This record gives sequence, C-alpha cells and structure tokens, in this order.
Amino acid sequence: MSIALATALASALGFYLLLGMAYGLYFITFGAQSMVPAARGSGLGFRLMTLPGAVLLWPVLLARLIKGYPKPEAPRALRQAHVRIWMFLVPLVALGIMLSLMLRPAPPLNESLPKGLILEERGS
Repeated sequence: MSIALATALASALGFYLLLGMAYGLYFITFGAQSMVPAARGSGLGFRLMTLPGAVLLWPVLLARLIKGYPKPEAPRALRQAHVRIWMFLVPLVALGIMLSLMLRPAPPLNESLPKGLILEERGS
C-alpha cells in the first residue's frame, strides 16, 4: 500500500469519526430521548455508554432520525417472531454441524497412529 493511499484512508477514517463524534454528542443530549422513549430521563452513565455506538453508527442513526421512527411492536409479537426464528435456526445449525463432521476429510493413517509407529505403504 502506498503512503498516499494510507494517508487518504486515515484521513477518511478521521473525518468519519469526527462527524460521528459531533453526531454522537447531539444524539446523547437530544436524539436518544426522542428516538427511544425508555431513554427519557436516563442518567449520564447511560448516555456515556451509548456514545461509542452512536459515534460508530451515526449514519444509521441519522437516517432513522430523518425518516422517523417506526411504531414499536408489542413484546408478545416480538417473542412469537423470536420463537419462530429459533425453531428454524436450531435444526439448521445442528444439521450444519452434523454435515461438517460427516464431510470432513479423514486424516492419513500414519497421523492417527501413536508416535514412532509408521505403516509402510504398499505399492499397487
């Protein structure tokens, strides 16, 4: 990588983080309480814990601030969706693990023997 490219990437990252810090400070003072009703009246500790996430995810949070916020769903509906997703994922993950164990290549015979014991290969 050339010095010019590395400098450009570092400058772009610095600019992104500078914009993120500016938006993060706005978010923890005004935006969080308007986006998330549970954040109203939260203390300084909560706001400081959300600052790193707001700095890194500022484009997403800014887009949500501009577009507006979707009406929150009832917790029961979210739990039901969560159960449906896990009922699909658990067998899928188990199947993936079983397939990966079944399809792994067998080790050569000499590697599975105790050290010092080597079988000679027969010529065909």
